[in-house]
Amino acid sequence: MRLLKFATASSAAILLFSASAASAADHEVIALWPGTPPGTDDWTGPETVQTYPLPGQPIRMIGNVTRPTLTVYRPSPDKTNGTAMIVAPGGGFTSLAIDHEGILVAQWLAERGVTAFVLKYRVKPNPNFRVPGDLRKNPELFSQFKATFGKGIPIAVADATQAIRQLRSNAARFGLAPDRIGMMGFSAGAITTMGAVMNTAAADRPNFAAPIYGAMDEKAPSADAPPLFIAVTQDDPAVPATESLKIYSSWTAAGLPAELHIYERGGHGFGMRKLNLPVDGWTVAFEAWMKSHGWLDRPVATNKPVK
Repeated sequence: MRLLKFATASSAAILLFSASAASAADHEVIALWPGTPPGTDDWTGPETVQTYPLPGQPIRMIGNVTRPTLTVYRPSPDKTNGTAMIVAPGGGFTSLAIDHEGILVAQWLAERGVTAFVLKYRVKPNPNFRVPGDLRKNPELFSQFKATFGKGIPIAVADATQAIRQLRSNAARFGLAPDRIGMMGFSAGAITTMGAVMNTAAADRPNFAAPIYGAMDEKAPSADAPPLFIAVTQDDPAVPATESLKIYSSWTAAGLPAELHIYERGGHGFGMRKLNLPVDGWTVAFEAWMKSHGWLDRPVATNKPVK
């Protein structure tokens, strides 16, 4: 979900945008589906790109995605640890915040030995997309908001599920441990992540997940649902912190491991943007959580990528 305030871009912001865009072009891109993806045969037209020049870090939004892909960000050979992470940007199921909720996250993960895959799932323009006011004050209206974008959820979850299947079946090619495949998402990407987490078949679920300012359907998780890392801000006006509390409470009620971080300020869509607020430290907490589960450890025998 994008709530954007416009400002004049600084030269530093333009440089950051150019660097992240260029880095994406240097990485392997994998088509998720052979031929036309199922269920959206009538989606046509080229992808669109819009850039919102926010101070310090612009936001680049990719829209009208009809051909979903995974873009691979490999760690250096001396760091690789066999763990994978699918990264799903947000954008209200109408576009994808590809840089601060995608590429920059993948680069951060690769620096820590994780092979990251930015998921460009299917999205298209939605004239009915509306945030019904400040949902901090009226969190009960989130279901009304969800009705404006809900049709995009099954398609996005189908792409996420296909991505998990692809990585598990090609684990040796990417040097991955098939039982160390995680998924994280932001906003709409977090909702997509939780959709994959709630898949019936264990083979279609990630081994661990991180919904960042997300939400989920109100149903109980399976007894073997994966551990979760959850982060949100108290002042999020689009996806209220109460939605993250619901996820955490659902996992706690089921006796499943979950860690929840609620930051006082940061609004919606903080991702990897530097706000000079305590929320900037969510990645430190996330890294510590991953370490505590052993997902940043190098296993004794890691599959080597096939060249």
